[in-house]
Amino acid sequence: MIAVKKSGAIWGLPARRRSQIVRRVCERLQAAYGTPRLGNPRDALDDLVYITLTNKTGPRTADAVYARLKNAFSDWEAMLAASARGVRRILTPAGLSRIKTAYLREAMRRIRADFGTCSLTPLRGWSEAEAERYLVSLPGVSLKVAKCIMLFTLGARVLPVDAHVHRVAGRLGWTARKRADQCHEELEALVRPRWRYGFHVGAVQHGRAVCKPRAPACEKCCIRMHCMLKGAT
Repeated sequence: MIAVKKSGAIWGLPARRRSQIVRRVCERLQAAYGTPRLGNPRDALDDLVYITLTNKTGPRTADAVYARLKNAFSDWEAMLAASARGVRRILTPAGLSRIKTAYLREAMRRIRADFGTCSLTPLRGWSEAEAERYLVSLPGVSLKVAKCIMLFTLGARVLPVDAHVHRVAGRLGWTARKRADQCHEELEALVRPRWRYGFHVGAVQHGRAVCKPRAPACEKCCIRMHCMLKGAT
């Protein structure tokens, strides 16, 4: 097993105390926000498309563009058969339409070549490590995207780290890393598998509604007692 370098203040606490804090934070987030799917489809390839659309755009816009895309094409094979210009036109409201169109079409061509059809269903029989390696090999699929697909559609107990999760974890003292893509292993080493789904969706919602990048609403925070910012607010 590869050792994970720990950077957050919480790692300086005894293991039992550390575990108690993590559990309490996860319980409070789940009590406040539940365990919703956040709009993520249940099919793995649908989810890849949806998550790609959410890049650099809000959830409402992504939901609307995803719905337009599904209405425009009977399946993803039909999207591949359509012109790139036509796909870009649908994706325009989500931003970065040229890049997103290219990534999605390239990924689907690769998937079809590998599995004979535009489907990621075969990944259900793979190990988490195998599925992750395959997903990150696809054009435009980062580790965060791969872990989101695995979490929401493949039943994997992984912990995707987006900007919201990274910000909440950083303010809790769970990581001191500067970028979200640097702390997947660190946070997975901290948050037990049974809490990962709830912590991810809870932290995403908490980051959107309360723990914002600027002017966080600390008076409304359900986990403020564990936050590193509490002494400064």
